[in-house]
Amino acid sequence: MKLIILIGCLFLLDMYFYLGTVSVVNKLWNYKIIFKIIYWLISILVYTGIIYIVVTYNKTTPSVRFNDSIIYTSLFFILFTAKLIGSIPLIIDDILRVFRYVFAFFNNSQYTHDVSRLDFLKKSALIVSGTLFSTLLIGMQWGRYNFKKNYQDIFIHNWPTDLENYKIIQISDLHLGSFNDVGKLEEIVEMINDEKPNIVVFTGDLVNNYYHEAIPYVNTLKKIEAKDGKFSILGNHDYCDYVMLKRSSEKWKENFKQLLALEKEAGFDLLLNESREIALGDKRFNIVGVENWGAGNFNKDGDLDKAMKDVDIKIPTILLSHDPSHWNEVVRGSKYNIELQLSGHTHGMQFGIEIPGFKWSPAQYRYKEWAGLYKIDNNQIYVNRGLGHLGYAGRVGIMPDISILNIKKEI
Repeated sequence: MKLIILIGCLFLLDMYFYLGTVSVVNKLWNYKIIFKIIYWLISILVYTGIIYIVVTYNKTTPSVRFNDSIIYTSLFFILFTAKLIGSIPLIIDDILRVFRYVFAFFNNSQYTHDVSRLDFLKKSALIVSGTLFSTLLIGMQWGRYNFKKNYQDIFIHNWPTDLENYKIIQISDLHLGSFNDVGKLEEIVEMINDEKPNIVVFTGDLVNNYYHEAIPYVNTLKKIEAKDGKFSILGNHDYCDYVMLKRSSEKWKENFKQLLALEKEAGFDLLLNESREIALGDKRFNIVGVENWGAGNFNKDGDLDKAMKDVDIKIPTILLSHDPSHWNEVVRGSKYNIELQLSGHTHGMQFGIEIPGFKWSPAQYRYKEWAGLYKIDNNQIYVNRGLGHLGYAGRVGIMPDISILNIKKEI
């Protein structure tokens, strides 16, 4: 029933946009029959793909490579978003038409039957929709693997002076089930190793759902080099909670067990509400990692008290927590002096604008801290933009992120 409602809503949107813009196309293009065929053929193909995904969801063997469902999901997202946003000028036009009709009616005008759409708004709908459609397609082709290094100095009050410019590389949200090329991950590893980091941290979401997705990439992840260790935590997608498996089921338990094993096989010290003290001579600091904790309906497996149980709070502490909402909801108000939290999760919504002095993304309407460094009093959080992609297999404006964090003592 939900599928029927979904397709019905999509069809109504399609019909509304088509009827609102087809007259403009007819005036501008002699081959209007070709436009009709192309318009509805693309829509039907996408509808068919969505029906296939929903019907076969959780009924097929999990893919370890980029699969058809991701392509269909992305095309659906592009098509739906372009037509939905493109319909805004048409909605404005319809509202204006109602006012014009009412005005004409009460003024006894003979032209109430001829309250037509405004041409420039119809053209605006086509321009907006076409621009967004093209932009998202470009993001799919050139954005999703356009890996960028983001450099950030971070100052911590009690950081050892002898560890000035201590280099931590943070990566997050690989979503390996969405990759289609091991070579792309090898490119990431090479970019990391070129920086010769002291520590590498991975802040969750290794896979989309199943541990199988990571198998082809484990040997590549092993090649990541860090002088003082590689540490990881789990993200919300690592718990296989989005494929209708109960955590009490044997299938869920086996999937989770295998995922943990793959993290360790890849060379990461996986922190499950645990801590590690990094001792470099007489200089020490803590790396603490919690399981996923997210505000709202997200699972709350993270246990900060448990993770901090054996921590020496007199030395600097860096917390790894996948979801940035954990920072405001729990960490900042806790009794622990955690000056820096490293998170991911938001992907920067894979869409936005980020230029020196200005950044914007739809992500900011859901998360106060969604990309980069934020500071309140002595508490700081750095949010990585993610390396992978989910839902929409592309990125526009917010590129895949390798964060190079230089830790310094605040004077």
